[in-house]
Amino acid sequence: MGFHRNSVIYRVFALAVSVLFFYATQALCRLRVPAYMLDIRALAEAAPIVFRGRIAETGATVPNRSDGSRPRTVATFRVDRVYRGRVAADVELHFTYSSISTGEGHDCINFQPNTYWLVFARQTGDGLELTDDCDGALPVSALLGPDLTEEGWLNQMEADFTAELADRDPSSRLISIQRLGGLGLPGSREALHQIMKTGDKDESGWAIYALLRTGDATVLPGVEQLLQNGDDGPLKSAIALQLKNVSDRDAVPGLISILQNAPGKLTRCSILTALGETLRDPRAVPSLAAHLSDPDPYARYDALDGLRNLTHENACTLPQDWHEQDIEPQESKCSAWWEQQGRFQSRTGR
Repeated sequence: MGFHRNSVIYRVFALAVSVLFFYATQALCRLRVPAYMLDIRALAEAAPIVFRGRIAETGATVPNRSDGSRPRTVATFRVDRVYRGRVAADVELHFTYSSISTGEGHDCINFQPNTYWLVFARQTGDGLELTDDCDGALPVSALLGPDLTEEGWLNQMEADFTAELADRDPSSRLISIQRLGGLGLPGSREALHQIMKTGDKDESGWAIYALLRTGDATVLPGVEQLLQNGDDGPLKSAIALQLKNVSDRDAVPGLISILQNAPGKLTRCSILTALGETLRDPRAVPSLAAHLSDPDPYARYDALDGLRNLTHENACTLPQDWHEQDIEPQESKCSAWWEQQGRFQSRTGR
């Protein structure tokens, strides 16, 4: 597998491939982001209509559209909360589900009576339809928070997700934790810290991930403990990938501590990206230099790229029109520069 000459495209691929591998069932499938990694705020902002409610019934079908797609089923919702747009107390939504196309990343949602959903929808000529046939609705708990209509839909959604943390069903609580992470609001941190301290192992782990998504870098000691044996599996891979987005400069020592002993390649690549690209903190230079000899080629590249950003040294800079075969020689030049000059140069952070 080669490096792409465009470092941005390469970086996205290198960091995401370990997570997406678990979810691609066919070579030509639409690769879907796992539900716990969805950006719920972005989904809501892109949808003209956002509501939550219980499905009262399904059954009637709507004939084929002019494009020849399969008949659609009508789901009737009893609406509990409207976040964006306008809908009636009872609303019909047209959807298509197929167990065959689900494997291809399409028509994934099988609405069933007496289940609760957060719905991202749009109005069409003959009714409502999902904004996306797989990510246009997310299962939620039946619990609701206090009415905060005057405080805006984001705060209202956060309050409802927070109320769901009291659900008696463990699976519903986990989903609620993940939903708060997908919303990414700092106001969720108090409730998530409580779950991190008092929840079971799974709840605590997902609370750490959700807190990272709110920008809370105080959970890095917990991250270090979770990733000390690698980053395999959905939770650990998600946490490792999220580390590349850490933007709090106070997190630099914690990131370096994790990097020093991290066995997972995804963890190392993510932290090297955070230190050398997102944060660009001079305190990270020795750690980046140490990973010029990392056993993983992607990590070595990230270390080289970070050193270029931080030191602006020609020895650590690939040619403008570089090719894959240029990388290893440049890493050697950068390493030699570090040993002979770089390590003796004074640098300060902050």
